[in-house]
Amino acid sequence: MEQRTFQIDDQWNIIYYPERPSGFSVMVIGDRSHFVEKDSSFWLQHPGRMRILEYLKDYGYTLFSSNLYGANWGSPKAMDLSLNLYILFLKKEIVNKRIHILAEGAGAYLALKLMNELGNKIRSVVLIDPVFSLKAQLEKEQENKFFYKKWLSEVAAAYELEPAECERYILESEDPVIAEKIPMKVIQVFGSMRKEQASIYRQIQLSRKGDLQLTYLLPEKRYKIPYQIQKFFNENEESL
Repeated sequence: MEQRTFQIDDQWNIIYYPERPSGFSVMVIGDRSHFVEKDSSFWLQHPGRMRILEYLKDYGYTLFSSNLYGANWGSPKAMDLSLNLYILFLKKEIVNKRIHILAEGAGAYLALKLMNELGNKIRSVVLIDPVFSLKAQLEKEQENKFFYKKWLSEVAAAYELEPAECERYILESEDPVIAEKIPMKVIQVFGSMRKEQASIYRQIQLSRKGDLQLTYLLPEKRYKIPYQIQKFFNENEESL
């Protein structure tokens, strides 16, 4: 069995099984275009993500993911579902109790919240082209009024708010604090650089006393991403 799908709260979830399990597992949190369906997922259909998936499976990782209501931007209901998935996964699967997290883009915002919630139950975290701040993202989107309205409507739908109310909510709320003591790596591909997020990297490095690995890759070197992920995960598996 290569994968299994099931529903929680009408949302499809998927587990990707390796041929030779190592006992370690990875929760995958996708960007705003990520999806999981009954018989497929974004990671099964996209060649680049499929390459990451197969590479990690070859090293024995069991990966699991959820549709998470689509573009959720770290919404409370997505947070609740991800926690329920985490609990159910550990109850049903024979794996080490401390998981890795792999998140990209807007999914990183939810990953930051999970780091605060789960603490040392998370072994390590890898973020690809991450969004660390909704406020910074809002300021970036405001540069184009048409796309801003579309983006704000997307976030408002995720948080179940009216757009005007959602804008106020983002401006008045605090972005999640970056949890300490959880090893974290950021992989940033040049060209996809979220400039509005870039200055936050340095703030995180300072707050974590340098405990953050940053890897910058040229677009033509994207093929190195699976290796970078697996290497970092493996470095943080010495202690059970």
